[in-house]
Amino acid sequence: MKYLFLLYCFCLLGTYSQGQNMDQEWTRSINDPIQLMKQIIKKNSKQWEDDTMNSIFTSYGEEGVNDAEYIFLQSPGLGTDFFQIGTADVGNFISKDRYLAVLRDAVNSEEKASIKLARATISESLKEYERAFELAQKLIQNDSISYEEAIEFLDKRFGYAKLDHAKTIMDKSTSSANSIGNGGNIKKAMAKIEELDKTYFDKIPLVTALIQLNEFYDILRETGTGIAVYAPYINFKKNLDYLNQLRIDERRRWKSSITVTYPTKNTVLSVQNPLDLTWVTANIDASKSIRFFLVKDDMMVQELGIFKNKESASGIQLEKNIEPGDNFKIMAIELFPSDKFKIAKYVTPSFSIKNEPKNKYVTENKVVETTKRTEFAGRKISYVKELTVRSKDITIDLWDNKEQDGDIVSVYLNGEPIIAKYSLTKDKKQFQVQLNASKSNDLFLYAHNLGTIPPNTVSIEVSDGSSSEKIVLNSDLSSSEAVLIKVK
Repeated sequence: MKYLFLLYCFCLLGTYSQGQNMDQEWTRSINDPIQLMKQIIKKNSKQWEDDTMNSIFTSYGEEGVNDAEYIFLQSPGLGTDFFQIGTADVGNFISKDRYLAVLRDAVNSEEKASIKLARATISESLKEYERAFELAQKLIQNDSISYEEAIEFLDKRFGYAKLDHAKTIMDKSTSSANSIGNGGNIKKAMAKIEELDKTYFDKIPLVTALIQLNEFYDILRETGTGIAVYAPYINFKKNLDYLNQLRIDERRRWKSSITVTYPTKNTVLSVQNPLDLTWVTANIDASKSIRFFLVKDDMMVQELGIFKNKESASGIQLEKNIEPGDNFKIMAIELFPSDKFKIAKYVTPSFSIKNEPKNKYVTENKVVETTKRTEFAGRKISYVKELTVRSKDITIDLWDNKEQDGDIVSVYLNGEPIIAKYSLTKDKKQFQVQLNASKSNDLFLYAHNLGTIPPNTVSIEVSDGSSSEKIVLNSDLSSSEAVLIKVK
């Protein structure tokens, strides 16, 4: 009986897929999402009937074993496209270990990766179809739907069409399909995985992971390696790329958008020189405003300002205490959109900022006094202690002071994160760092939340191999405590 259900479902899916290309022309001619939703339900009425929904869930219920990270392999670049049009959450994180496991499978186990991908896609597609079905039933029964719900339906309805593609890749993978490449050279791909492993501690920001995934897939394709030359995946990706591009193009019709055109990838800025911004927008009136931030390592380091949508702004002075580096980005966010469902945002690729040294160091290894930092990322910095150590190579232990209450912190040494967005526990977390022996080094705490018992408090023990000292640092969302460390 299950196989009869499957046959029934795939007949319906096949009919839908065949008619889909023809449907695209008339969907472009309808500019109101509610009217478009009504027309789609009318033209494809069978898929919004109870019998169809029940048959599909009966058939696929056992297949929907979700491994969420594998959904990223659906269509490299898809996630970043969705972020740019405002459908992904910049604050989300994924497990580094699970993410790297996905990448390793994409290199070494094409069949395993494809089967997991198929199951994840089926699970996600069922969720999308179920939500679209609920919204369709609401419109059918009440002849009324909100603007936001209509857009959500248009976005979720593509889940129905993905199911047959997921089933195809699963069937062909289990039938031992072969790669069409020559095995390729996996060294470059594995080097990329090793780089990510060293860069991140335990979690990776979602936006960063999606960008890195796109770059990783390009490596696989260029080197003729892994899943990028695996025939079932290539066909699956082609079909999903098509569906996802339709989805994105349609979304853009209703959503405002921003694209920052300068600075961009390979730009090198200087703290001493004013910054110029240029951007282009769609569906944002010139009278509206856009807010810009400077971001480093996925953390905001300076608000650049709020500007009218004139597509350029000049003479923006960067803060003098910004440390040089290669991981800077500009984030742009639309303010006061006409529809709250249409908030445009954009994050540029990484670029560099260079700087002149703040302190001129004297000869003969004399320590130069560093001007104490007074502010970082809009927060006041106050120094609670000065330490002197015998070695520039030190060990730092940190743990939650008193009661463990969900504190999340970053710890900075000389303005660079030595641990980022770490959830404190009662167990000590240990790591080694190297101080600059030519100057005083500042170590400070940055709180990302207040836990259940404010303020955010961390116990830190600094050891130089011969002696150690314990310090307690506090931070809230407007100020941070710091210590100054010198090498004797």
